[in-house]
Amino acid sequence: MKVRINNIGGISNPLDIELSKGVNLYNAPNAYGKTSLARALVSMLTSEIKPEDLLNVFADSGYVEVRLNDKEYYRRIRRVKNKLVESAKLIMDDSRALLLSYFSPENKLLNQILGGQENIEWFISATSEIEKIKQLKVGVEEKLKILKEEHEELKNKYKDAVSIQAEIRNIENEIESLKKEKESDRLINSTTQSISVTRQNKLLELNSKIEQKKKELVDLQSKHTKLELEIQQKELMIKPEIKKIFEDQINQINEELQRKSSLRNEAEIGIRLLERVLDEIKEAEKNHSDTCYVCGSHVDPSNWKVRVDVITGELRMRQNSFESIKKEIDELNRKKEELQRKLGEFENVKNEVARLKQKKQELLSRMEMVKEQISDLERQRREMEDRFNKTSDLIRISGPEDAVSKRIQELMNKKNQLEYELSTLGIPASTLNKIKEKEKEIEELEKQAENLQQEYIKRLTVAKEEFTRVANSLLKELDFNLEAEITPNYTLTVKRSGTFLDLKKLSSSERTTLALILVVTALKSYFKTPFFIVDESFMTFDQRRLQKLVEYLNGITDYVIITRSDDNINIVREEAETQVTTS
Repeated sequence: MKVRINNIGGISNPLDIELSKGVNLYNAPNAYGKTSLARALVSMLTSEIKPEDLLNVFADSGYVEVRLNDKEYYRRIRRVKNKLVESAKLIMDDSRALLLSYFSPENKLLNQILGGQENIEWFISATSEIEKIKQLKVGVEEKLKILKEEHEELKNKYKDAVSIQAEIRNIENEIESLKKEKESDRLINSTTQSISVTRQNKLLELNSKIEQKKKELVDLQSKHTKLELEIQQKELMIKPEIKKIFEDQINQINEELQRKSSLRNEAEIGIRLLERVLDEIKEAEKNHSDTCYVCGSHVDPSNWKVRVDVITGELRMRQNSFESIKKEIDELNRKKEELQRKLGEFENVKNEVARLKQKKQELLSRMEMVKEQISDLERQRREMEDRFNKTSDLIRISGPEDAVSKRIQELMNKKNQLEYELSTLGIPASTLNKIKEKEKEIEELEKQAENLQQEYIKRLTVAKEEFTRVANSLLKELDFNLEAEITPNYTLTVKRSGTFLDLKKLSSSERTTLALILVVTALKSYFKTPFFIVDESFMTFDQRRLQKLVEYLNGITDYVIITRSDDNINIVREEAETQVTTS
Protein backbone atom coordinates (compact mmCIF):
# COMPACT_ATOMS: atom_id res chain seq x y z
CA MET A 1 0.00 0.00 0.00
CA LYS A 2 1.51 3.32 -1.13
CA VAL A 3 0.55 6.54 0.67
CA ARG A 4 1.17 10.15 -0.39
CA ILE A 5 0.25 13.06 1.92
CA ASN A 6 0.83 16.80 1.80
CA ASN A 7 -0.49 19.74 3.90
CA ILE A 8 -2.65 17.45 6.03
CA GLY A 9 -2.63 18.29 9.76
CA GLY A 10 0.97 18.70 10.87
CA ILE A 11 2.40 17.22 7.63
CA SER A 12 3.40 20.40 5.79
CA ASN A 13 5.89 18.78 3.39
CA PRO A 14 5.14 15.93 0.94
CA LEU A 15 5.31 12.53 2.66
CA ASP A 16 5.57 9.34 0.60
CA ILE A 17 5.57 5.99 2.40
CA GLU A 18 5.07 2.38 1.38
CA LEU A 19 3.49 -0.12 3.79
CA SER A 20 3.81 -3.89 3.63
CA LYS A 21 1.07 -6.35 4.50
CA GLY A 22 1.19 -7.30 8.17
CA VAL A 23 2.24 -5.08 11.08
CA ASN A 24 4.15 -1.86 10.33
CA LEU A 25 5.75 0.12 13.19
CA TYR A 26 6.09 3.78 12.16
CA ASN A 27 8.74 5.42 14.35
CA ALA A 28 9.19 9.21 14.36
CA PRO A 29 9.93 12.02 16.85
CA ASN A 30 7.18 13.92 18.62
CA ALA A 31 5.41 16.62 16.54
CA TYR A 32 6.59 14.89 13.34
CA GLY A 33 3.04 14.19 12.08
CA LYS A 34 2.37 10.61 13.23
CA THR A 35 -1.19 11.43 14.34
CA SER A 36 -1.78 13.42 11.14
CA LEU A 37 -0.71 10.35 9.14
CA ALA A 38 -3.08 8.16 11.15
CA ARG A 39 -6.05 10.55 10.72
CA ALA A 40 -5.29 10.93 7.01
CA LEU A 41 -5.45 7.16 6.53
CA VAL A 42 -8.67 6.82 8.55
CA SER A 43 -10.21 9.66 6.51
CA MET A 44 -10.08 7.28 3.52
CA LEU A 45 -12.57 5.03 5.34
CA THR A 46 -15.18 7.57 6.54
CA SER A 47 -16.49 10.99 5.52
CA GLU A 48 -17.06 11.69 9.24
CA ILE A 49 -13.59 13.26 9.14
CA LYS A 50 -14.37 16.53 7.36
CA PRO A 51 -12.04 18.48 5.02
CA GLU A 52 -11.67 21.20 7.69
CA ASP A 53 -10.38 18.48 10.07
CA LEU A 54 -7.66 17.52 7.56
CA LEU A 55 -6.26 20.53 5.69
CA ASN A 56 -3.35 22.36 7.33
CA VAL A 57 -4.68 25.75 8.53
CA PHE A 58 -1.84 27.59 6.76
CA ALA A 59 -2.22 25.75 3.42
CA ASP A 60 -4.43 26.49 0.41
CA SER A 61 -4.44 22.89 -0.81
CA GLY A 62 -3.59 19.42 0.39
CA TYR A 63 -4.14 15.77 -0.42
CA VAL A 64 -4.22 12.21 0.85
CA GLU A 65 -3.63 9.60 -1.87
CA VAL A 66 -3.60 5.83 -1.35
CA ARG A 67 -2.80 3.13 -3.91
CA LEU A 68 -4.23 -0.16 -2.65
CA ASN A 69 -4.60 -3.40 -4.62
CA ASP A 70 -3.76 -1.51 -7.85
CA LYS A 71 -6.58 0.99 -7.29
CA GLU A 72 -6.27 4.71 -6.58
CA TYR A 73 -8.16 6.42 -3.74
CA TYR A 74 -7.85 10.04 -2.68
CA ARG A 75 -9.10 13.13 -0.85
CA ARG A 76 -7.93 16.36 -2.50
CA ILE A 77 -8.83 19.62 -0.77
CA ARG A 78 -8.55 23.22 -2.01
CA ARG A 79 -9.30 26.51 -0.28
CA VAL A 80 -11.36 28.74 -2.61
CA LYS A 81 -12.53 32.13 -1.33
CA ASN A 82 -12.35 31.03 2.32
CA LYS A 83 -14.33 27.86 1.53
CA LEU A 84 -13.01 24.32 1.24
CA VAL A 85 -13.67 22.38 -1.96
CA GLU A 86 -12.97 18.64 -2.01
CA SER A 87 -12.84 15.89 -4.62
CA ALA A 88 -12.79 12.42 -3.08
CA LYS A 89 -12.81 8.73 -3.84
CA LEU A 90 -12.88 6.80 -0.56
CA ILE A 91 -12.00 3.17 -0.01
CA MET A 92 -15.23 2.92 2.00
CA ASP A 93 -17.51 5.30 3.88
CA ASP A 94 -18.54 3.91 7.25
CA SER A 95 -18.67 5.99 10.45
CA ARG A 96 -17.68 2.88 12.46
CA ALA A 97 -14.15 3.24 11.09
CA LEU A 98 -13.43 5.86 13.79
CA LEU A 99 -14.14 3.25 16.46
CA LEU A 100 -12.90 0.10 14.74
CA SER A 101 -9.98 1.20 12.55
CA TYR A 102 -8.41 3.93 14.69
CA PHE A 103 -7.16 2.97 18.17
CA SER A 104 -5.82 6.26 19.54
CA PRO A 105 -6.34 8.79 22.36
CA GLU A 106 -9.27 10.03 20.22
CA ASN A 107 -11.03 6.66 20.34
CA LYS A 108 -14.22 7.12 22.38
CA LEU A 109 -14.11 3.58 23.81
CA LEU A 110 -10.47 3.89 24.91
CA ASN A 111 -11.27 7.17 26.65
CA GLN A 112 -14.19 5.65 28.55
CA ILE A 113 -12.30 2.51 29.60
CA LEU A 114 -9.31 4.60 30.74
CA GLY A 115 -11.78 6.78 32.65
CA GLY A 116 -13.15 3.71 34.45
CA GLN A 117 -16.58 3.60 32.77
CA GLU A 118 -17.81 0.01 32.61
CA ASN A 119 -21.03 0.25 30.55
CA ILE A 120 -20.27 -0.61 26.90
CA GLU A 121 -23.79 -1.18 25.56
CA TRP A 122 -23.42 1.93 23.35
CA PHE A 123 -20.25 0.48 21.83
CA ILE A 124 -21.81 -2.88 20.94
CA SER A 125 -24.90 -1.10 19.64
CA ALA A 126 -22.87 1.30 17.47
CA THR A 127 -20.39 -1.21 16.05
CA SER A 128 -22.95 -3.95 15.38
CA GLU A 129 -25.31 -1.35 13.81
CA ILE A 130 -28.01 -2.90 15.92
CA GLU A 131 -30.04 0.32 15.74
CA LYS A 132 -30.37 -0.18 11.98
CA ILE A 133 -31.66 -3.71 12.57
CA LYS A 134 -34.01 -2.34 15.24
CA GLN A 135 -35.34 0.36 12.90
CA LEU A 136 -35.82 -2.17 10.10
CA LYS A 137 -37.66 -4.41 12.55
CA VAL A 138 -39.90 -1.55 13.70
CA GLY A 139 -40.59 -0.63 10.07
CA VAL A 140 -41.55 -4.20 9.19
CA GLU A 141 -43.78 -4.46 12.28
CA GLU A 142 -45.55 -1.20 11.36
CA LYS A 143 -46.16 -2.48 7.81
CA LEU A 144 -47.37 -5.76 9.26
CA LYS A 145 -49.81 -3.93 11.52
CA ILE A 146 -51.21 -1.93 8.57
CA LEU A 147 -51.48 -5.07 6.44
CA LYS A 148 -53.35 -6.93 9.18
CA GLU A 149 -55.76 -4.03 9.57
CA GLU A 150 -56.32 -3.98 5.80
CA HIS A 151 -56.75 -7.76 5.83
CA GLU A 152 -59.37 -7.55 8.58
CA GLU A 153 -61.16 -4.75 6.73
CA LEU A 154 -61.23 -6.85 3.53
CA LYS A 155 -62.62 -9.83 5.46
CA ASN A 156 -65.40 -7.66 6.86
CA LYS A 157 -66.13 -6.28 3.39
CA TYR A 158 -66.24 -9.82 2.02
CA LYS A 159 -68.72 -10.92 4.69
CA ASP A 160 -70.90 -7.83 4.07
CA ALA A 161 -70.76 -8.33 0.29
CA VAL A 162 -71.78 -12.01 0.55
CA SER A 163 -74.63 -11.03 2.88
CA ILE A 164 -75.81 -8.27 0.50
CA GLN A 165 -75.65 -10.63 -2.48
CA ALA A 166 -77.87 -13.11 -0.65
CA GLU A 167 -80.32 -10.34 0.27
CA ILE A 168 -80.44 -9.14 -3.37
CA ARG A 169 -81.21 -12.68 -4.56
CA ASN A 170 -84.06 -12.90 -2.03
CA ILE A 171 -85.45 -9.55 -3.22
CA GLU A 172 -85.21 -10.62 -6.87
CA ASN A 173 -87.09 -13.84 -6.09
CA GLU A 174 -89.79 -11.90 -4.25
CA ILE A 175 -90.11 -9.37 -7.10
CA GLU A 176 -90.38 -12.20 -9.63
CA SER A 177 -93.10 -13.83 -7.56
CA LEU A 178 -95.02 -10.54 -7.20
CA LYS A 179 -94.74 -9.84 -10.92
CA LYS A 180 -96.25 -13.21 -11.74
CA GLU A 181 -99.02 -12.57 -9.25
CA LYS A 182 -99.67 -9.17 -10.77
CA GLU A 183 -99.50 -10.46 -14.35
CA SER A 184 -102.75 -12.29 -13.96
CA ASP A 185 -104.43 -8.99 -12.91
CA ARG A 186 -102.85 -6.84 -15.62
CA LEU A 187 -104.42 -8.34 -18.73
CA ILE A 188 -106.69 -5.31 -19.12
CA ASN A 189 -104.02 -2.68 -18.31
CA SER A 190 -103.00 -0.64 -21.29
CA THR A 191 -99.54 -0.36 -22.76
CA THR A 192 -99.42 3.28 -21.72
CA GLN A 193 -99.79 2.27 -18.09
CA SER A 194 -96.75 -0.04 -18.38
CA ILE A 195 -94.70 2.69 -19.98
CA SER A 196 -95.70 5.17 -17.27
CA VAL A 197 -94.81 2.80 -14.44
CA THR A 198 -91.49 1.90 -16.04
CA ARG A 199 -90.54 5.56 -16.48
CA GLN A 200 -91.58 6.37 -12.93
CA ASN A 201 -89.46 3.49 -11.66
CA LYS A 202 -86.48 4.69 -13.67
CA LEU A 203 -86.94 8.22 -12.35
CA LEU A 204 -87.04 6.90 -8.79
CA GLU A 205 -83.95 4.82 -9.46
CA LEU A 206 -82.10 7.83 -10.90
CA ASN A 207 -83.10 10.01 -7.94
CA SER A 208 -81.88 7.32 -5.54
CA LYS A 209 -78.49 7.08 -7.29
CA ILE A 210 -78.12 10.87 -7.36
CA GLU A 211 -78.75 11.09 -3.60
CA GLN A 212 -76.27 8.30 -2.92
CA LYS A 213 -73.58 10.00 -5.03
CA LYS A 214 -74.19 13.33 -3.28
CA LYS A 215 -73.73 11.66 0.08
CA GLU A 216 -70.50 10.09 -1.17
CA LEU A 217 -69.31 13.53 -2.37
CA VAL A 218 -70.04 15.12 1.02
CA ASP A 219 -68.07 12.34 2.72
CA LEU A 220 -65.11 12.84 0.36
CA GLN A 221 -65.19 16.62 0.90
CA SER A 222 -65.12 16.10 4.67
CA LYS A 223 -62.09 13.79 4.37
CA HIS A 224 -60.38 16.33 2.10
CA THR A 225 -60.90 19.14 4.62
CA LYS A 226 -59.43 17.05 7.46
CA LEU A 227 -56.48 16.02 5.29
CA GLU A 228 -55.78 19.63 4.26
CA LEU A 229 -55.74 20.69 7.93
CA GLU A 230 -53.35 17.84 8.84
CA ILE A 231 -51.00 18.80 5.98
CA GLN A 232 -50.96 22.45 7.10
CA GLN A 233 -50.15 21.44 10.69
CA LYS A 234 -47.29 19.16 9.60
CA GLU A 235 -45.86 21.71 7.14
CA LEU A 236 -45.46 24.12 10.06
CA MET A 237 -43.15 21.51 11.62
CA ILE A 238 -40.82 21.25 8.58
CA LYS A 239 -40.00 24.85 7.79
CA PRO A 240 -36.45 25.16 6.32
CA GLU A 241 -35.46 27.61 9.04
CA ILE A 242 -36.17 24.95 11.71
CA LYS A 243 -33.87 22.48 9.95
CA LYS A 244 -31.24 25.23 9.58
CA ILE A 245 -31.37 25.86 13.34
CA PHE A 246 -30.74 22.14 14.05
CA GLU A 247 -27.88 21.95 11.53
CA ASP A 248 -26.26 25.15 12.87
CA GLN A 249 -26.45 23.78 16.42
CA ILE A 250 -24.86 20.49 15.30
CA ASN A 251 -22.06 22.39 13.51
CA GLN A 252 -21.44 24.45 16.67
CA ILE A 253 -21.30 21.28 18.74
CA ASN A 254 -18.89 19.66 16.23
CA GLU A 255 -16.58 22.68 16.50
CA GLU A 256 -16.74 22.54 20.30
CA LEU A 257 -16.17 18.75 20.23
CA GLN A 258 -13.10 19.24 18.09
CA ARG A 259 -11.73 21.81 20.54
CA LYS A 260 -12.56 19.66 23.59
CA SER A 261 -11.09 16.55 21.94
CA SER A 262 -7.84 18.42 21.41
CA LEU A 263 -7.77 19.43 25.09
CA ARG A 264 -8.66 15.88 26.14
CA ASN A 265 -5.87 14.42 24.00
CA GLU A 266 -3.34 16.84 25.49
CA ALA A 267 -4.54 15.91 28.99
CA GLU A 268 -4.42 12.19 28.14
CA ILE A 269 -0.86 12.39 26.86
CA GLY A 270 0.15 14.40 29.94
CA ILE A 271 -1.45 11.81 32.25
CA ARG A 272 0.32 8.93 30.51
CA LEU A 273 3.66 10.66 30.69
CA LEU A 274 3.15 11.46 34.39
CA GLU A 275 2.07 7.84 35.07
CA ARG A 276 5.22 6.63 33.37
CA VAL A 277 7.40 9.10 35.32
CA LEU A 278 5.62 8.14 38.57
CA ASP A 279 6.22 4.43 37.91
CA GLU A 280 9.92 5.13 37.31
CA ILE A 281 10.22 7.25 40.49
CA LYS A 282 8.43 4.62 42.58
CA GLU A 283 10.77 1.99 41.17
CA ALA A 284 13.77 4.21 42.01
CA GLU A 285 12.42 4.77 45.54
CA LYS A 286 11.83 1.04 45.94
CA ASN A 287 15.42 0.29 44.84
CA HIS A 288 16.84 3.22 46.93
CA SER A 289 18.48 4.52 43.77
CA ASP A 290 20.72 7.58 44.17
CA THR A 291 20.78 8.57 40.47
CA CYS A 292 18.03 10.39 38.51
CA TYR A 293 16.98 8.22 35.56
CA VAL A 294 16.21 11.36 33.50
CA CYS A 295 19.30 13.58 33.86
CA GLY A 296 21.74 11.16 35.52
CA SER A 297 22.47 13.52 38.43
CA HIS A 298 22.92 12.39 42.04
CA VAL A 299 19.70 12.23 44.15
CA ASP A 300 19.37 11.77 47.87
CA PRO A 301 17.20 8.61 48.21
CA SER A 302 15.14 10.40 50.88
CA ASN A 303 13.99 12.89 48.24
CA TRP A 304 12.23 10.25 46.12
CA LYS A 305 9.21 10.36 48.48
CA VAL A 306 8.89 14.13 47.96
CA ARG A 307 9.03 13.67 44.20
CA VAL A 308 6.36 10.93 44.39
CA ASP A 309 4.05 13.27 46.31
CA VAL A 310 4.61 16.12 43.85
CA ILE A 311 4.01 13.94 40.78
CA THR A 312 1.00 12.27 42.44
CA GLY A 313 -0.55 15.68 43.15
CA GLU A 314 0.08 16.86 39.60
CA LEU A 315 -1.30 13.58 38.23
CA ARG A 316 -4.45 13.92 40.35
CA MET A 317 -5.00 17.46 39.01
CA ARG A 318 -4.51 16.27 35.43
CA GLN A 319 -6.90 13.34 35.96
CA ASN A 320 -9.58 15.65 37.43
CA SER A 321 -9.16 17.98 34.47
CA PHE A 322 -9.37 15.00 32.09
CA GLU A 323 -12.56 13.72 33.77
CA SER A 324 -14.11 17.20 33.57
CA ILE A 325 -13.32 17.50 29.85
CA LYS A 326 -14.58 13.99 29.21
CA LYS A 327 -17.90 14.77 30.91
CA GLU A 328 -18.22 17.89 28.80
CA ILE A 329 -17.56 15.82 25.65
CA ASP A 330 -20.13 13.20 26.72
CA GLU A 331 -22.70 15.97 27.29
CA LEU A 332 -21.92 17.50 23.88
CA ASN A 333 -22.27 14.08 22.23
CA ARG A 334 -25.60 13.58 23.99
CA LYS A 335 -26.84 16.95 22.72
CA LYS A 336 -25.57 16.13 19.25
CA GLU A 337 -27.38 12.76 19.24
CA GLU A 338 -30.58 14.48 20.39
CA LEU A 339 -30.30 17.06 17.59
CA GLN A 340 -29.59 14.32 15.04
CA ARG A 341 -32.66 12.47 16.29
CA LYS A 342 -34.75 15.62 15.81
CA LEU A 343 -33.33 16.00 12.30
CA GLY A 344 -34.38 12.40 11.62
CA GLU A 345 -37.88 13.17 12.89
CA PHE A 346 -37.89 16.28 10.66
CA GLU A 347 -37.23 14.08 7.59
CA ASN A 348 -39.91 11.59 8.69
CA VAL A 349 -42.51 14.38 8.93
CA LYS A 350 -41.38 15.65 5.53
CA ASN A 351 -41.97 12.19 4.02
CA GLU A 352 -45.33 11.99 5.79
CA VAL A 353 -46.38 15.34 4.26
CA ALA A 354 -45.46 14.04 0.79
CA ARG A 355 -47.57 10.91 1.41
CA LEU A 356 -50.53 12.99 2.66
CA LYS A 357 -50.32 15.27 -0.38
CA GLN A 358 -50.45 12.24 -2.65
CA LYS A 359 -53.48 10.99 -0.74
CA LYS A 360 -55.06 14.46 -1.05
CA GLN A 361 -54.56 14.35 -4.82
CA GLU A 362 -56.22 10.94 -4.95
CA LEU A 363 -59.18 12.36 -2.99
CA LEU A 364 -59.47 15.32 -5.37
CA SER A 365 -59.47 12.96 -8.36
CA ARG A 366 -62.15 10.83 -6.72
CA MET A 367 -64.25 13.95 -5.93
CA GLU A 368 -64.04 15.10 -9.55
CA MET A 369 -65.12 11.68 -10.74
CA VAL A 370 -68.13 11.64 -8.36
CA LYS A 371 -69.10 15.17 -9.48
CA GLU A 372 -69.04 14.01 -13.10
CA GLN A 373 -71.19 10.98 -12.18
CA ILE A 374 -73.74 13.26 -10.43
CA SER A 375 -73.81 15.61 -13.42
CA ASP A 376 -74.36 12.70 -15.80
CA LEU A 377 -77.16 11.24 -13.65
CA GLU A 378 -78.88 14.62 -13.36
CA ARG A 379 -78.69 15.04 -17.13
CA GLN A 380 -80.32 11.62 -17.58
CA ARG A 381 -83.03 12.62 -15.12
CA ARG A 382 -83.78 15.90 -16.95
CA GLU A 383 -84.02 14.15 -20.29
CA MET A 384 -86.35 11.49 -18.87
CA GLU A 385 -88.56 14.06 -17.14
CA ASP A 386 -88.75 16.03 -20.40
CA ARG A 387 -89.80 12.97 -22.38
CA PHE A 388 -92.26 11.96 -19.64
CA ASN A 389 -93.86 15.40 -19.56
CA LYS A 390 -94.31 15.46 -23.36
CA THR A 391 -96.28 12.22 -23.27
CA SER A 392 -98.17 12.93 -20.03
CA ASP A 393 -101.31 14.03 -21.92
CA LEU A 394 -101.48 10.63 -23.58
CA ILE A 395 -100.90 8.62 -20.41
CA ARG A 396 -103.66 8.18 -17.89
CA ILE A 397 -103.42 5.89 -14.97
CA SER A 398 -106.81 5.08 -13.53
CA GLY A 399 -106.93 4.80 -9.75
CA PRO A 400 -104.10 4.55 -7.21
CA GLU A 401 -101.37 1.88 -7.44
CA ASP A 402 -102.41 -1.32 -5.82
CA ALA A 403 -100.53 -2.88 -2.87
CA VAL A 404 -98.61 -5.29 -5.11
CA SER A 405 -97.20 -2.46 -7.27
CA LYS A 406 -96.18 -0.51 -4.19
CA ARG A 407 -94.43 -3.55 -2.76
CA ILE A 408 -92.57 -4.17 -6.01
CA GLN A 409 -91.44 -0.54 -6.07
CA GLU A 410 -90.25 -0.72 -2.47
CA LEU A 411 -88.28 -3.88 -3.30
CA MET A 412 -86.76 -2.26 -6.40
CA ASN A 413 -85.63 0.74 -4.36
CA LYS A 414 -84.17 -1.58 -1.74
CA LYS A 415 -82.41 -3.60 -4.43
CA ASN A 416 -80.92 -0.44 -6.00
CA GLN A 417 -79.61 0.67 -2.63
CA LEU A 418 -78.09 -2.75 -1.95
CA GLU A 419 -76.47 -2.87 -5.41
CA TYR A 420 -74.87 0.52 -4.75
CA GLU A 421 -73.55 -0.70 -1.39
CA LEU A 422 -72.24 -3.83 -3.13
CA SER A 423 -70.46 -1.68 -5.76
CA THR A 424 -68.62 0.21 -2.98
CA LEU A 425 -67.65 -3.04 -1.23
CA GLY A 426 -66.55 -4.83 -4.39
CA ILE A 427 -67.44 -8.19 -5.88
CA PRO A 428 -66.94 -10.97 -3.28
CA ALA A 429 -64.76 -13.04 -5.64
CA SER A 430 -62.47 -10.05 -6.30
CA THR A 431 -62.34 -9.20 -2.57
CA LEU A 432 -61.47 -12.81 -1.77
CA ASN A 433 -58.49 -12.64 -4.18
CA LYS A 434 -57.33 -9.46 -2.44
CA ILE A 435 -57.65 -11.21 0.94
CA LYS A 436 -55.41 -14.05 -0.28
CA GLU A 437 -52.86 -11.55 -1.60
CA LYS A 438 -52.82 -9.74 1.77
CA GLU A 439 -52.38 -13.07 3.59
CA LYS A 440 -49.37 -13.84 1.40
CA GLU A 441 -47.86 -10.40 2.09
CA ILE A 442 -48.49 -10.85 5.83
CA GLU A 443 -46.76 -14.25 5.79
CA GLU A 444 -43.69 -12.78 4.03
CA LEU A 445 -43.48 -9.84 6.44
CA GLU A 446 -43.83 -12.14 9.46
CA LYS A 447 -40.83 -14.11 8.14
CA GLN A 448 -38.87 -10.86 7.72
CA ALA A 449 -39.77 -9.79 11.26
CA GLU A 450 -38.67 -13.17 12.65
CA ASN A 451 -35.37 -13.06 10.72
CA LEU A 452 -34.67 -9.51 11.95
CA GLN A 453 -35.43 -10.56 15.53
CA GLN A 454 -32.96 -13.46 15.22
CA GLU A 455 -30.32 -11.12 13.72
CA TYR A 456 -30.98 -8.61 16.51
CA ILE A 457 -30.33 -11.22 19.21
CA LYS A 458 -27.33 -12.61 17.33
CA ARG A 459 -25.63 -9.22 17.08
CA LEU A 460 -26.19 -8.59 20.78
CA THR A 461 -24.62 -11.88 21.86
CA VAL A 462 -21.83 -12.63 19.39
CA ALA A 463 -19.49 -9.87 20.62
CA LYS A 464 -19.98 -10.83 24.28
CA GLU A 465 -19.04 -14.47 23.68
CA GLU A 466 -16.10 -13.66 21.41
CA PHE A 467 -14.78 -11.02 23.85
CA THR A 468 -14.76 -13.43 26.83
CA ARG A 469 -12.86 -16.01 24.79
CA VAL A 470 -10.28 -13.61 23.35
CA ALA A 471 -9.86 -11.47 26.48
CA ASN A 472 -8.98 -14.26 28.86
CA SER A 473 -6.59 -15.82 26.35
CA LEU A 474 -4.70 -12.59 25.60
CA LEU A 475 -4.65 -11.28 29.18
CA LYS A 476 -3.07 -14.54 30.27
CA GLU A 477 -0.51 -14.39 27.45
CA LEU A 478 0.44 -10.82 28.46
CA ASP A 479 0.88 -11.95 32.10
CA PHE A 480 -1.98 -9.78 33.35
CA ASN A 481 -3.47 -11.66 36.27
CA LEU A 482 -7.02 -10.78 35.17
CA GLU A 483 -10.23 -12.37 33.93
CA ALA A 484 -12.78 -10.28 32.00
CA GLU A 485 -16.28 -10.72 30.62
CA ILE A 486 -19.33 -8.73 29.49
CA THR A 487 -22.44 -9.15 31.66
CA PRO A 488 -26.00 -9.54 30.24
CA ASN A 489 -26.42 -5.82 31.04
CA TYR A 490 -23.42 -5.04 28.79
CA THR A 491 -21.16 -4.02 31.63
CA LEU A 492 -17.44 -4.82 31.45
CA THR A 493 -16.41 -6.72 34.59
CA VAL A 494 -12.87 -7.67 35.63
CA LYS A 495 -11.69 -10.12 38.30
CA ARG A 496 -8.29 -10.79 39.81
CA SER A 497 -7.93 -14.02 41.76
CA GLY A 498 -11.73 -14.32 41.83
CA THR A 499 -12.27 -10.79 43.24
CA PHE A 500 -14.13 -8.17 41.21
CA LEU A 501 -12.13 -5.00 40.54
CA ASP A 502 -13.10 -1.43 39.72
CA LEU A 503 -11.66 -0.51 36.29
CA LYS A 504 -10.11 2.59 37.84
CA LYS A 505 -7.91 0.38 40.01
CA LEU A 506 -6.31 -1.25 36.95
CA SER A 507 -3.11 0.05 35.40
CA SER A 508 -3.35 2.11 32.21
CA SER A 509 -1.72 -0.81 30.34
CA GLU A 510 -4.42 -3.20 31.56
CA ARG A 511 -7.24 -0.80 30.67
CA THR A 512 -5.72 -0.09 27.25
CA THR A 513 -5.50 -3.84 26.59
CA LEU A 514 -9.17 -4.36 27.54
CA ALA A 515 -10.25 -1.55 25.18
CA LEU A 516 -8.10 -3.00 22.39
CA ILE A 517 -9.66 -6.45 22.84
CA LEU A 518 -13.16 -4.94 22.65
CA VAL A 519 -12.28 -3.10 19.45
CA VAL A 520 -10.67 -6.14 17.81
CA THR A 521 -13.60 -8.36 18.85
CA ALA A 522 -16.09 -5.99 17.21
CA LEU A 523 -13.77 -5.70 14.20
CA LYS A 524 -13.79 -9.47 13.72
CA SER A 525 -17.53 -9.77 14.33
CA TYR A 526 -19.03 -6.88 12.37
CA PHE A 527 -16.59 -4.83 10.33
CA LYS A 528 -14.21 -5.49 7.44
CA THR A 529 -11.46 -2.86 7.23
CA PRO A 530 -8.39 -2.80 4.92
CA PHE A 531 -6.14 -1.40 7.66
CA PHE A 532 -6.07 -0.98 11.43
CA ILE A 533 -4.17 1.92 13.02
CA VAL A 534 -2.80 2.23 16.56
CA ASP A 535 -1.61 5.78 17.26
CA GLU A 536 0.56 6.33 20.36
CA SER A 537 -1.64 4.05 22.49
CA PHE A 538 1.03 1.56 23.68
CA MET A 539 3.32 4.13 25.36
CA THR A 540 3.06 2.44 28.77
CA PHE A 541 3.79 -1.09 27.45
CA ASP A 542 7.20 -2.64 27.97
CA GLN A 543 8.97 -4.14 24.96
CA ARG A 544 7.97 -7.75 25.73
CA ARG A 545 4.25 -6.95 26.01
CA LEU A 546 4.42 -4.69 22.97
CA GLN A 547 5.90 -7.55 20.96
CA LYS A 548 3.14 -9.89 22.17
CA LEU A 549 0.48 -7.37 21.08
CA VAL A 550 2.18 -6.94 17.71
CA GLU A 551 2.04 -10.71 17.18
CA TYR A 552 -1.62 -10.73 18.23
CA LEU A 553 -2.56 -7.91 15.83
CA ASN A 554 -0.71 -9.53 12.93
CA GLY A 555 -3.41 -10.98 10.67
CA ILE A 556 -6.55 -9.24 11.99
CA THR A 557 -6.56 -7.30 8.70
CA ASP A 558 -4.24 -6.82 5.71
CA TYR A 559 -2.37 -3.79 7.07
CA VAL A 560 -1.72 -2.85 10.71
CA ILE A 561 0.06 0.46 11.40
CA ILE A 562 1.40 1.27 14.89
CA THR A 563 2.95 4.72 15.51
CA ARG A 564 5.59 5.22 18.21
CA SER A 565 7.71 8.14 19.43
CA ASP A 566 11.36 7.64 18.49
CA ASP A 567 14.30 9.89 17.65
CA ASN A 568 14.86 7.81 14.50
CA ILE A 569 12.43 7.90 11.56
CA ASN A 570 11.69 4.51 10.04
CA ILE A 571 9.04 1.92 9.25
CA VAL A 572 9.61 -1.49 10.79
CA ARG A 573 7.84 -4.50 9.28
CA GLU A 574 7.05 -6.77 12.26
CA GLU A 575 6.78 -10.52 11.75
CA ALA A 576 6.73 -13.49 14.08
CA GLU A 577 10.43 -14.30 13.74
CA THR A 578 12.03 -11.59 11.55
CA GLN A 579 11.99 -7.82 11.07
CA VAL A 580 12.42 -5.85 7.86
CA THR A 581 13.34 -2.17 8.40
CA THR A 582 12.83 0.60 5.85
CA SER A 583 14.19 4.06 6.73
